[in-house]
Amino acid sequence: MESMYNAVAGVDVHQQKLTITTLVGNNSKKITKTTWECGTYTDDLVEAGKKIKSLGVTEVAMESTGVYWRPVYNIWSKMGINITLGNAYHIKNVPGRKTDIKDSDWLAQLHGNGLIRPSYIPKEEFRKLRDLTRHRGNLEKDIIDVKNRIQRALEDGNIKLKSAISNVFGVAGRKVLMAIIEGEKDPEVLAKLVDTNVKAKKEVIRKSLNHTLDEINLFLLKNMYSQLLYLEHLAQELEKKINDMMAPYDKFIKKLDEIPGIDKITAQIIIAEATTDMENFKDAKAFAAWAGVASGNHESASKKKEQNVARGIPF
Repeated sequence: MESMYNAVAGVDVHQQKLTITTLVGNNSKKITKTTWECGTYTDDLVEAGKKIKSLGVTEVAMESTGVYWRPVYNIWSKMGINITLGNAYHIKNVPGRKTDIKDSDWLAQLHGNGLIRPSYIPKEEFRKLRDLTRHRGNLEKDIIDVKNRIQRALEDGNIKLKSAISNVFGVAGRKVLMAIIEGEKDPEVLAKLVDTNVKAKKEVIRKSLNHTLDEINLFLLKNMYSQLLYLEHLAQELEKKINDMMAPYDKFIKKLDEIPGIDKITAQIIIAEATTDMENFKDAKAFAAWAGVASGNHESASKKKEQNVARGIPF
């Protein structure tokens, strides 16, 4: 097979080290192979990038496993090195590998012959937006976890606030929660704090607030509520940052928001994950498959087979 590239490198990425193999030459002349290892500190990566370029190599391949490839990609791409990030599953299924060959050597050989299907890597701006929107999702989960722990703490003290107020963490619910944390035990006083329209009768609210929380329960409740307020503050800061960075894409967000089932937040996630350049996808079906929302028909002999669902966009 005729080589696609005459100077390539394959990189086996680990947490503490890289194994790099360069292949320089083509089928008509002797191929020179060089293999070495280096650390993964920034200085090590910069020096390795310089060495790769000094050998005349500008085409590099590595697998997209874990997160350890990211700093390598960020540093080398800024040094003018073209990096092809291959899907580990696809690379594993390419036939012809010998058992004694190094991963870096095999990657270099495959890439030299154009046999590595590149993974989609968006521009740096969209990678930053991905980090922000994904962190928002993680932060939302953290807030929900803390709220659930507060609910359980209230139940431990036999406070049935959830059965009296639909939203425990609404305006009225937080007033009651703060009063309890500050030591108020009189259910009559606590019930009067529920001054918003609720379906429950005043007597039901009073009974639900007659609690048995002791000093330790109140300490834990105060601690958890402080954690909730801090996380909500972080979420507000993060939301402002996302909105500022998404400002250039307002027209795209408004257009996506017109689609039933998609709100502003979902629209921001779509833009962060898929970017605004649909040329990255050959057609609508390819985009749906990449997003993990394409329907499948895995059936044989009238029996449906189980299939793993693609992770797709983290809506």
